[in-house]
Amino acid sequence: MSGQKPHLVLILLYDGVQSLGFSGPADVFAAAGEVGSGTCRYEVRTASLNGGPVRASGGLTVRPDHGTMGVATAGKVGTLIVPGADGFPVHDRAIVETVGSLGLRARRVASVGTGAFLLADAGLLDGRRAATHWEFADELARRFPAVTVDARDTVVRDGRVTTSGGGAASGLDLALTLVEDDLGDEAAQQIARALVTYHRRPGGQLQFTEPHGPDARSPALRAVQRRILADLNGDLSIRSLSRQAGLSERHFTRLFRAQVGMSAREYIERARVVAASRLLTETSRSLGAVACETGFGTQATMLRAFRRVLRVSPLDYRERFS
Repeated sequence: MSGQKPHLVLILLYDGVQSLGFSGPADVFAAAGEVGSGTCRYEVRTASLNGGPVRASGGLTVRPDHGTMGVATAGKVGTLIVPGADGFPVHDRAIVETVGSLGLRARRVASVGTGAFLLADAGLLDGRRAATHWEFADELARRFPAVTVDARDTVVRDGRVTTSGGGAASGLDLALTLVEDDLGDEAAQQIARALVTYHRRPGGQLQFTEPHGPDARSPALRAVQRRILADLNGDLSIRSLSRQAGLSERHFTRLFRAQVGMSAREYIERARVVAASRLLTETSRSLGAVACETGFGTQATMLRAFRRVLRVSPLDYRERFS
């Protein structure tokens, strides 16, 4: 990127917008002005539909720099950022159309948390992978089947579109990723240290939720799920579970994946991770004892499962959440 002309970062504001979703990225780009040897300068601007003040989360009233109609006078948009809202996002067509118009003009587009719903509604996520707040990932996938929703990762980049998960820090994660693209890893690390945050946050979103899947539609499969959750040390072989369901192993395996969204083995592993994570944070039991109590058998098996499912080790999880 050229250092001659500032890179315009435009943040869209609307009533109900989450305040950390726009203040976090603004702080990151402001800090970026102090690093990078002048190779890139950012100019951060905010805009609402009519240029008037908006009521953000927490009761804050924010006066933007522009109305969206006046953005053309502010220069070419380098990065459009669409923050999310607290709770489930509801947006009118004027905002959606504005996002679509600005998104087509911007060099790159990004969203924080549930801001992904606005990008998706504007057609900017069609055929792309995208992240959103883990609580709303299923709803995003249901509403917009052309979007591949990734609820595991904190930040997902797909072409010129970057999306982040939910939570107070996700705006920081998103902006640091964008700065890394522009200025490199060292600059992003320096900014993260100055803001006392992670450059790459360990683990993904699933470490903040219970990652075993939804209930199956079939009563027989729901009974199998209850058995798994009730006795993680029991006989949970496919042979035993399929017999309980009254199905052949092949039909059981196919039906379970179709209704739960993962294989029975994955469901068992995730259920064990959930149980182990509770013991790690709510008790002082050793890692070995936790592994035995939750059906893993060994610490090594539990470690591999935690890294697959939560992308952190059991010890890191305990230190972070206990």
